[in-house]
Amino acid sequence: MKISILGLGYVGAVSAGCLAKEGHTVVGVDPNQTKVRLINEGKSPIIEKDIDTIIADRVANGNLKATTNIAEAIHQTEVSLICVGTPSQLNGSLDLHYVRRVCEEIAEALRNKSSYHVVVVRSTMLPGSVASTVIPTLSSIPGKSWPGFWRVYQPGVLREGTAVYDYFNPPKTVIGEVDTVRVTCWWRSTKISMLP
Repeated sequence: MKISILGLGYVGAVSAGCLAKEGHTVVGVDPNQTKVRLINEGKSPIIEKDIDTIIADRVANGNLKATTNIAEAIHQTEVSLICVGTPSQLNGSLDLHYVRRVCEEIAEALRNKSSYHVVVVRSTMLPGSVASTVIPTLSSIPGKSWPGFWRVYQPGVLREGTAVYDYFNPPKTVIGEVDTVRVTCWWRSTKISMLP
């Protein structure tokens, strides 16, 4: 499967490397050119046990690369995982600015894409955030209506220091979706272990 990872922080870098290790073709996306350069040089942008070796191996193998261009990544892939940060604000709520911004860029990229595209949110968000923020932003695509893309929420919970192990040995997998038949077919086609 061809997968784009939007955000190459902790969850994104681990997901990109591990998905590529499973044989998927992965395009990592980040506005930070240093992170993109590191991935393309076969180096990890984060410190985490085993991920540096995995990234180096997968870049050398040719099924992992990175770019700053979301539209390019969307058009080269079938599935996009949103892995951007949701930092806490002073009042304790989560700042969804980065999620909203990446959804706007996905919507713009999907405007010119004719095939279906799965959008998976892995960023940490409170219940109701997909309905209040993600879906309205993605649904604002002029000329693109449901089912031009599928929306899925699969929270990324990885412990620092054991993230690679946790990825391949998840105690459970949680998915929120809006189209059970299509998402189940997509999920099975990724060998289930794709998104721990």
